[in-house]
Amino acid sequence: MDTLNGAQALRGDEALREFVKPLMALLYRPETTELIINEPGVVFAESDLGWERHEFPQLDMDHLMQMAKAIATHSKQEISAQNPILSAMLPTQERVQIVMPPAVPVGTISFSVRRPSARIQTLAEYENQKVFEETLWHLPEAEGEGGDKMTVPGSVQKLLKLLRARRFADFLAEAVANRLNICVVGDTGSGKTTLMKTLCQSIPGYERIITIEDVRELFMPNHDNQVNLLYSKGGQGQAKVSPADLIASCMRMKPDRVLLAELRGSESYDFLKLLTTGHSGSITSFHAESCSRAIARFALMAKEHPEAAAYDDVALKRLLFMTMDVIAHLKAEPIFDNDGQQIGKRRVMTEIYFDPYKRLELAYAT
Repeated sequence: MDTLNGAQALRGDEALREFVKPLMALLYRPETTELIINEPGVVFAESDLGWERHEFPQLDMDHLMQMAKAIATHSKQEISAQNPILSAMLPTQERVQIVMPPAVPVGTISFSVRRPSARIQTLAEYENQKVFEETLWHLPEAEGEGGDKMTVPGSVQKLLKLLRARRFADFLAEAVANRLNICVVGDTGSGKTTLMKTLCQSIPGYERIITIEDVRELFMPNHDNQVNLLYSKGGQGQAKVSPADLIASCMRMKPDRVLLAELRGSESYDFLKLLTTGHSGSITSFHAESCSRAIARFALMAKEHPEAAAYDDVALKRLLFMTMDVIAHLKAEPIFDNDGQQIGKRRVMTEIYFDPYKRLELAYAT
């Protein structure tokens, strides 16, 4: 049985805290957003100024291996040569991803520690930060024809009016209030989860919310009636619960809304089924390069589910266009000075997809 050597006498979280203690000062600098370890003795810290290298000679291979095992024990998971990948959360609520040999070269080990922002931004702050300054809304074909191709409800007309006026913050708040299904897409670090947390604040406080995550990030202090479901990434943990298991459970838990923090694979199909059973008003996120590619990306993930074989690509994408109302794409852009030195980072919403005419056309197509 593995032991924790110098920390043997400690119990529970205390043992883990001893191992991560050397990193705390660096992790809790106000500007730090992520810590990375690629090899013993070296830590990289990311901020809006980019990556900064720090020497930590005390973090030798033995220390790092024991820290990995302590994190696994704390999260009731396992990390070993047979299970070399671990997704977990530190006692201080930071998300950590660990990869050890043989999934990385012998003598190295990888730690990625994401520091979540405890603060919830408002949509007004997004506007002040000029996140929407260059946002594009691709005009629906029917809109270009004067909007008389078919009739949409007054609530949808209001949303279209907000988009025409480039009032994107108001549009997003109204989209949430009107129970539209929203996907936030972008690369790693683009701010998907941060925007999701902001959008959640537009959900009426009386609604019953169920969140599905691998680690807790979607905090909603203004919603009393909420359940936070957690799955074990990679099928680890005491209970090998998958996102699909939790989505199925939601069907019997009477939610007003289901929020799935991030779609990664076959659970996308289960989530799609949930949305088609009347559970509207959901918000989720996944990796996609643009709004135009988001539907194809969702379809690819859904195709990993064996039941999705019943649909060809055209039928599956048609169902997605009928189900996903709004897609918002985020991007993080570095800011450089005249000497080419990174001096900051700005996050922008590059585009928004919303085409209620296409949804209606597909719904009534024969």
